[in-house]
Amino acid sequence: MPNTENPLNLASRLLTDDWQVATLEARIAKYLRRRSGVSLAELSRDIPGFTGDEMWGRGDLNIVLWADMSKPAIRAMGKLIAEDRVTPTPTNWLVYNFDGGVLDMPIAETITQRYDVPHWLPVVFASNEEAA
Repeated sequence: MPNTENPLNLASRLLTDDWQVATLEARIAKYLRRRSGVSLAELSRDIPGFTGDEMWGRGDLNIVLWADMSKPAIRAMGKLIAEDRVTPTPTNWLVYNFDGGVLDMPIAETITQRYDVPHWLPVVFASNEEAA
């Protein structure tokens, strides 16, 4: 069945998605300039629009960084990392326990190993920019 969606509606949705990514990117960057060692549980709790129904990680390796993220949040985090504006660092799962959220799955030892079942790699983030 051919796509009968109005091209203006599609363009509007794409602009809205790009706007959401840009907004989240700015919010996350600002948050990380003020604090370091920030977990994804904290970002989920404190950044509007961060939560959703997607899982972020390395599907090819069966590694999950966090669950219940929005697609724009995943894109924003990916952009911040790719542009070297934030640095992810593996951490102990107890950091997430303290922050109020842990994933119920085995803990991954490294992001380079492939696992047979999904494993969680707890990470924290810090900004690579000078604090404003």
